[in-house]
Formats: sequence, structure tokens, C-alpha cells
Amino acid sequence: MELDSAYLTYRPLLLSLAYRMLGSVTHAEDLVQDTFVTIQQQDIHHEGGPVRNLKSYLCKMVTNRCLDFLKSARTKREVYVGPWLPEPLVQDYATQDPLQRIVLEDTISYAFLFLLERLTPIERAVFILREAFEFDYSDIADFVQKSETGCRQIYSRLKRKIQEDRPQVDLAASDQSEKLVMQFIHATATGDMKGLFAMLADDIVLYNDGGGKVLAAIRPITSSQRVLAFIQGIMAKENGQGSMRLVRINGQLGVVLYSSYEPYPTIVSIEMQDDRVQRMYILRNPDKMQHLQLSGA
Repeated sequence: MELDSAYLTYRPLLLSLAYRMLGSVTHAEDLVQDTFVTIQQQDIHHEGGPVRNLKSYLCKMVTNRCLDFLKSARTKREVYVGPWLPEPLVQDYATQDPLQRIVLEDTISYAFLFLLERLTPIERAVFILREAFEFDYSDIADFVQKSETGCRQIYSRLKRKIQEDRPQVDLAASDQSEKLVMQFIHATATGDMKGLFAMLADDIVLYNDGGGKVLAAIRPITSSQRVLAFIQGIMAKENGQGSMRLVRINGQLGVVLYSSYEPYPTIVSIEMQDDRVQRMYILRNPDKMQHLQLSGA
């Protein structure tokens, strides 16, 4: 296969794999680009060459690059200021672009991506390769240099563990959930504190990622009363001058908030469960928005 053809064929798959592994659009793009540069330099992409299965070979290369990156980044994440949230995939709410819909279908929810952050690099690789891409255990074992039995055990253990914490509602596929999110956003925009409080789960958790770059809560905020007070504080600062835009964040309904007193926006992803807001993910770190075009409301 010619390199240009391989690039067009496998780049979306490799980006999807790298993004799940790293939680970073920017680093995923850089890593995948570097992978194609490497195979071009090694001249191993031609038919009849030493590589029998180019798809598997590329996925193995990307997986190992991701593992190396995660291992080197672990120290940075351990000293990260406040909760660490992934870089989001943000698209217009009302888009009719078929290509964008395909991209959305190929993503996983922001909430689920956040859960993956609890895993070690090897655990994350095994789980993603099996759960998201349905690779055979023999391939996974080759990718991560573990035994097939070991990979099966890792996946089985993680499958049980993650299912306990995995979001119960697929917002991308649930009209009712989308309606509830719209109601929540409307209550926030209109200052309906009573209606807003009624939509918060008693044990709600709000994660706020500023990365030490901007003002943000450095610990998760728990309980409906504390989360309501936090939202009220944001609204009080804006004093009705800010604006918001509905978007889809990793396929789910969310919102971009534009501040009247800050040059950067805030991205809010909402996880609903049992008709109430169970989790809120508020991203304010400007470094994680550089791949997005969010300059205007």
C-alpha cells in the first residue's frame, strides 16, 4: 500500500486510539504524524515488504508510543494542580455534516474517558484495545508485551470494575437525557436556582480543571448544595454579561461559556443519571483548548 493511501485509510483509526490512550487531541495528532514519518523512513509500508499486516503494525507502533508518553507524563500528572480532565472533542450542536456525525460516533463519552484516567498505562491500553477496537487477545499481547492470559485477566478485572462506575445513561442516544440537559442549561442561564437545585443529584460531584493556569477549584466539589453555591458564584461574577453556546462534547450535549471578564471560554460537560445531574466536568485550562475554535459565542 502506498503511503498516501495508508495515511488516508488508517489515520482516523490511529487518532481514535491515541486520543483514548492520551486524553489529548494535540498529543494524539503529533504522535500519529510521527508514526507515519517513521514508517516512511523505514520504507516498510509497501506490499510484499516485511510487514504483513500494516494495520496491526501501525496500531502496535501507536500503542507503544502512547505507553511511553504516559509513563513519562505520569510525574507531571501527579503534580498537576487540581483534577486532570481530558482535552474535549467539541462540535456544533446542530451540525448536519455527515462527516462530523461519523467522527462523533467514533468517540467515547467524556465521562468514560475521565474514568480511564484511573488506570495504569498498560491497563488502559489493554482495555481500550479490547473494548473499543475489539482486537484479539493475541494481538493485544503482542502490542503490550504481555501474555494472552495476562491480558484476558486485566480486561476481565477492569470490565467488572469500570461497569460499576460507568455512566448509566448514553446522552448521545437518549432524547430524554438531552431534554434534561437542555432544561439544566436553561435554568442556569435564567438564574432559576430553585429549578437548578432540583436537578442536582444529592451526591453530585463537580470536577473543575484549571491546571494552575486560571482560577479553579483544586478539589472535586461534592453535594448538591456546594455545587449550587459554586454555580451561583460563577453567575454572580458574570452579572448577566456572559453568553453560552450549545455544543456536543465527545458526542454528548454540553455548553461553552463565554465570559465578559476573561479572554478564554469555559467548557462544561454534563452527565445525567436518573433524571438528575450526577457529574459535571468544567474545563478552564486554556492549554487544553488550543485545538478548538472557540473564539466567539
